[in-house]
Order: sequence, then C-alpha cells, then structure tokens
Amino acid sequence: MFTKRSLFFKKHTRRVFIVKHALPVFAFLFAAVIVVWPMLSPDKERFDLPLQKSSVKTPSVDMEKIRFFLQDDKQRTMSVTADSVKEIDSEKQIARLENPIGVYTLADGDVLTSKTAYGLAYQKDKYFFFDQPITTTTKSGYKAKNQNVKATYEGVMESDSDVSIDGPAGSIEAKGFHLTDKGNHITFKGHTHANIKQDKGTIVVDTDNGLIIDRTKKTLTGDQNVRIKQNENTLTADKVILYYTDNKKDRVKRVVAQGNVVLENSKNKITGDQGEYNPISEDMEMTGNVRLYQGKSFVTSGKATLNMKTGESRLENKQKGRIKGTISPQDLKK
Repeated sequence: MFTKRSLFFKKHTRRVFIVKHALPVFAFLFAAVIVVWPMLSPDKERFDLPLQKSSVKTPSVDMEKIRFFLQDDKQRTMSVTADSVKEIDSEKQIARLENPIGVYTLADGDVLTSKTAYGLAYQKDKYFFFDQPITTTTKSGYKAKNQNVKATYEGVMESDSDVSIDGPAGSIEAKGFHLTDKGNHITFKGHTHANIKQDKGTIVVDTDNGLIIDRTKKTLTGDQNVRIKQNENTLTADKVILYYTDNKKDRVKRVVAQGNVVLENSKNKITGDQGEYNPISEDMEMTGNVRLYQGKSFVTSGKATLNMKTGESRLENKQKGRIKGTISPQDLKK
C-alpha cells in the first residue's frame, strides 16, 4: 500500500523525468537546425540525462507553469518553460507539453529561442514529436520555420515537412531534413533552394535531390541535376561540392563539379567531365572531354582553363595529337 508521501514522491519523480528528457531535447533540436546554416562552431556537447525506470505504476502527471534550467561544463546555459506538462496516456507513457519555449546559449554567446504550440513525449519509444509550426530565432538575426519534427533520445531529428532558414549568411528552403551527429551532419530533402551571400555576388544553389551539409568537412553537397548561379555565370552538373570557410565576405571559395559539367554566361561557355570553379576569381579549370566555346567558335582538348569574366583561356592536351576546333570568321575578327 502506498502512503500519500510515497505517491507524491513517485508523482514528482515522473514529472522530473518528463521535464528533463522532453524539454531539453526540444531546445537542442532547433539549436542544431539553426547552427548548421550560419556555419557557426559545431556543438560538441550533449546534455545526456539517464532514463529512469520503475515497475510501479505512478499517478498521472499534470504540472503547470514549469521552468527547467541547466548548464554544461562550458557554462553554456539552456532554459525551457511551458504552460503545462500533462500525461495523456499512462499505459503508453505519452505526455503533452503545452506552449514550450526553449532558450539555448551557443559557445560564441549567440542565443536561440524556439517556440511551438505543443509537443508529445513518447517515453516508451524514446522519441518526441512536434506537429505544430515551430519558429526559432537567434540573437544574431537568424530565423527558422518547420513542423512535424520527430526527435529521438539519441539526438536524431527528421521531418518531411517544408523547412526554411533565413539570416545574415543567406537562406535555405527544402522539403524536409534529417539531422545526426549533434548537428554536424544534416541532409535537406527533396527540391532544395539555397542562397549564400558573398561579396562577389550571391551564390544560388538549386538541387532536385536535396543538399547535404557536413560541418566537420565544411562542405555542401548536391547531386542529381544541380544548378548553381552567380551573377551572369550558370553552372550545371550531376554532382557539385561547395567548400565553405568562416570568411563572411567570401564564404565559398571552391566549387567542385562532376559529371556533364557546363559553365556558361552570355559570352563564354565550357563543358567537360569534371571541373573546379573559383567563385571569387571566376576561373574554371575543366578536365575530360573539354569543349570551349566563344561565340560560334569552339575548340576541344583534354584540359582547359577559362576566366568567365575576361574570356581568357588556356588549353592543354596531355595525349599526343593536336587541339582541334572550329573558328568562326566573325569571332576571329572580334
């Protein structure tokens, strides 16, 4: 038989369990999504709270006006408030969080704030689900929107609903995302459109099959019908890898393209099997079945370098034989 004191203790323990697991993960989820795109330092810490188990059935949980606060070993803080936490299915151990708000401080001092109408904590299956629209803002000026997000206790997060992020570094829109490794690796799903702000002109990336961001390697990878546009230059390829840095003026300094590569503007065009483009100097180095066009004229070689701004080119042929092509008399006059 339970005394009033023991029942109160069990009820309090269950409340603490829900608060410690559901609310910190809610804040961490949107911290990870926002951290990816601004290209900030990756979060190497995880708030790892043990799962409490009990064979004794406890009273239902019903708490109002709660606040949870914690701090890691680097003094980064996180706090979560909610109007209420209520258990809606004691057998399946499902709890409902009403109007949760998470505030998370990053290593560089930037602060994230995430808000949604409610979320569900599936304690037996060890995951959380937020089906209402979620808005996350940062002190540095970023804003993210998403919904229908599933987050596991192990830190894997995914959604098949539209996601959008916008801020000082640029913007990204996709049909969903899958996040692992504490936010270091994220795959944006479906048709993805991204704008990366750069002094030499915004780089616009469109892919039909998503975009993968690897923050440890500092790369953005797109495959299947990739299109990149910067000023007058348009690059298309089967697969493209953009290498970025922390330089705010020149975030992308190198673009590697593979398969059916075409780079062109109104005056110049170059095609080949693979190429490497410098978006700052506008130089393209192409290899493999290279064909260089200027006006109606073209030449072929095994390797070529072309400056898309000036039209200056250099051709090489490692194999024996001459460089071949067709020169238009009109282009020769020019």
